[in-house]
Amino acid sequence: MMYQFKLAVRSLFFRKSQYRSLFLVCMFGVAVSLSAIFVSKGMIDAMNMKARIYYGGNFAFMEATLEDGLEMYDFMDTYEKVRSVFPEEADVSYRFDFDARHSSFFFEGAQALQQTIKGCDFELERNLFEQMQFVDGGFSDMKGTNGVLISKPIADMLNVGVGDVMTFMLLTLDDEKNTVDVRVKGIFQDSSVFGMYTSYMDFSFLRAAYHRPDNFANRIVVNFPGKNLGEREARFYQAELEKIFPMYRLVEDKDDFLDRQDGPEKMFALIPLSANLTDVNVMESAMNAVIFFIVLVLVVIIVAGIGSTYRILVIKRLNEIGIYMAIGMKKKDIAFTLLFETLLLLVVGCASACLLSGVFCFVASLFDFSFIPSFDIFLIRGNLSPSVDVVLSVAVVVSVIATTLLAVFYSAWNSIKVLPVKALAAVE
Repeated sequence: MMYQFKLAVRSLFFRKSQYRSLFLVCMFGVAVSLSAIFVSKGMIDAMNMKARIYYGGNFAFMEATLEDGLEMYDFMDTYEKVRSVFPEEADVSYRFDFDARHSSFFFEGAQALQQTIKGCDFELERNLFEQMQFVDGGFSDMKGTNGVLISKPIADMLNVGVGDVMTFMLLTLDDEKNTVDVRVKGIFQDSSVFGMYTSYMDFSFLRAAYHRPDNFANRIVVNFPGKNLGEREARFYQAELEKIFPMYRLVEDKDDFLDRQDGPEKMFALIPLSANLTDVNVMESAMNAVIFFIVLVLVVIIVAGIGSTYRILVIKRLNEIGIYMAIGMKKKDIAFTLLFETLLLLVVGCASACLLSGVFCFVASLFDFSFIPSFDIFLIRGNLSPSVDVVLSVAVVVSVIATTLLAVFYSAWNSIKVLPVKALAAVE
């Protein structure tokens, strides 16, 4: 094996001009594939991060009645029971999600409509809000105050900054108009569906502004910092909660629970993050399908390009192969020598591709794409934030190396089946 390896290295060194094009095909093909994977994973991670902040983490625990919808009275008792089901590492909190489609912020004659106001306990959800991308201010010292976190587009629309006091006009529980002063504590970068028309206030302050009683909330949220939980974990916690509450079945779309028409008057439901993202999941699946197609096409180009070109190179080296046969080398040893050449070429090409993909991703992260409508859902501070996917990267590299080696082996084995005399008579 050692002499075959030495022959392969020697051949690559003295024929580097012939192999340069193969190296470039491998390097650029794999680099583009990895870059596409890293960029798409970064986009999906950014979207999921925004969704986690918006929905409160990995799970939302809701109570609903057939007549009144989402309402949770004596929520602290429910909160303590839910808290007992989840481990200490989980951040369990309560929220009041307020439908703000009939509410607005006013500042110096300018008006900005809202869609959702979320009342949160910022101390209990500290790990979650630390992921929020602020352009000014922050969420510290929000608890128990009239502070508000608003998106940058809304801040620009109203021409407000951190410290400014706005008027918040809303419709109360009794359909009466109420106005309260709110102070801008933080401005976050998000013009997506999860952020542009969404603001965050202190749980107790928003509840009082809406004239809800002190024992009211409309959901309990559960966040596992830094973890993405799947169906197995959801089924486990669903089973644990069923021991305490009359639970609705685990759903893939939260509307299945919200729109129920039968069953007990009051039921509880554990809503996984994925059940809140039904439409977004379709978009994510489409994105993954496009990336898979791009990577597949590039892999085919790499394998076909290197395999067909190598076949020509092997034919041009029949004289050399004849010499190897004449000095007693077996056909399998010759084939292994040629495969070692290809393996070295592919390994160096893929290693270079990993470095080049890092350069591609770095350059892509320098551009501000926030000007593209609705694209901010995939951005961090307006920029792409590529994320390395080790598993998919290894899968791409292994696929390229394995399939290319098979193609080269087929070409090499067919070429070395000639008689030694014919091989020696060939001219390189």
